[in-house]
Amino acid sequence: MEECRILIVEDDEPVARGLTDILSGSGYQTEWCAQPEKVLEILKKQRLELIILDVNLGEENGYDLCKKIRGLSDIPVLFLTAYKSEMDVVRGFKVGGDDYITKPFRMQELIVRVQALLRRGKRFDGLRLFCGELTYDIGKHQVYRNQSALELTPIELQLVQNLLMGWPYTLSRDKLFYEVWDKDASFVDENTLRVNISRLRDKLGTFQGDDYIETVRGIGYRWAIHVQK
Repeated sequence: MEECRILIVEDDEPVARGLTDILSGSGYQTEWCAQPEKVLEILKKQRLELIILDVNLGEENGYDLCKKIRGLSDIPVLFLTAYKSEMDVVRGFKVGGDDYITKPFRMQELIVRVQALLRRGKRFDGLRLFCGELTYDIGKHQVYRNQSALELTPIELQLVQNLLMGWPYTLSRDKLFYEVWDKDASFVDENTLRVNISRLRDKLGTFQGDDYIETVRGIGYRWAIHVQK
């Protein structure tokens, strides 16, 4: 089996050790993180294939942490939860979760769900989009200019992904609000979007004198330079 590294985000040590034993016994490499505030740093520094994320992390909410993860990466997220209501399950999917399993869980069910998510996560492995002097590695969620990695914020990365994947079409402001910030688009305004687009343009630079991102007045924004796979 090809080695896959799985991050377990769980503040209950016995549960984390149980997960580690099950996954290690099935040939997976695991890392345990009991401090939710460190998850994004781990994700930036390490190659991971899956995150198992507990919903209840003490002071931190697993749903909110999943939103932050989605601002940085499309890595599959499996929620681990004691909640079984339909509302809780739907909430997990709305914030970007890929699947969930409830406590107490059965070993074989966990392994089957992990295997399914890992297969799904390979869809974009190695897929890159090329545009002008830029390359976007979808699997790594990283933008390069002439092979040098650009330091983009999670919001800027989400904007790049949505605009690139939407090329050659114009994405409305509401569409970007919904996809990038918040599914209800209730905590952002047009000025926030405009400021982030402006900063992103500065970081991307230009190609043959043209901006990569075009403002379509009265509608929204579109990726302006031809994209190749």
